[in-house]
Amino acid sequence: MKRLAVLATFLLAFFLFTAPARAESLTIASGAGYKKLVTELCAAFTKQSGIEVEQIYGNMGQVTAQAKSSGMVDMVIGDKAYLDGTDLTFAAEDLIGRGKLVAVVAKGVEVTEIGRIAEPQIKRIAMPDAKMAIYGRAGTEFLQASGLMDKVRDRLLVVATVPQVSAYVVSGEVEVGFINLTDALAIKDQVAKVIPIDETLYSPILIVGKRLADAPHPAAAGRFSAFLATDAAHAIAVKHGL
Repeated sequence: MKRLAVLATFLLAFFLFTAPARAESLTIASGAGYKKLVTELCAAFTKQSGIEVEQIYGNMGQVTAQAKSSGMVDMVIGDKAYLDGTDLTFAAEDLIGRGKLVAVVAKGVEVTEIGRIAEPQIKRIAMPDAKMAIYGRAGTEFLQASGLMDKVRDRLLVVATVPQVSAYVVSGEVEVGFINLTDALAIKDQVAKVIPIDETLYSPILIVGKRLADAPHPAAAGRFSAFLATDAAHAIAVKHGL
């Protein structure tokens, strides 16, 4: 029996010291309009650190609600103004870049400058919901500031997220859509034109990563924050229109 006990102790010690360590991980939630950006940032971070990143996407209302209720989210990426207005408690903030509003034009549609969306041949204009997506708010501000709102109000199709707007434009179901430059770059070959919007006609959009105070993986989240400050992360942000 004594020999069996010694053998069992030896085998347990051998297993503990030779079994592969469980990989570190963290969870990041982001606005759906930044999926391609965040996916590339996470892939680069994982390659550098070996830490796997679980990703959650949706409109910011969905994302922040899940971060609050699940207890599983370490960081939320999105618009600073929106996140500052939530009741989430954050431990730190990292600037990723400045968001830019653009209009995308469906193939076969003759719109070369933004004022032409008021012309009668433009029947449907899509934009995200201003209550749920920052680019919906930015689009609304632009239309009001430019004097176009009263001319196009009856033609607006309001949807939940930026990717939904993009899908409508790519399919040709709407002629024009308001989205962020990041998503526009991803679909530029599937649309006729990408029209920049004057940044003085809508509130500044700062895209940040905010670490939750009760993040379940604080060490891994801290390493991701440090990564966001690197030249590699900055180059990815610039590539995606920030």
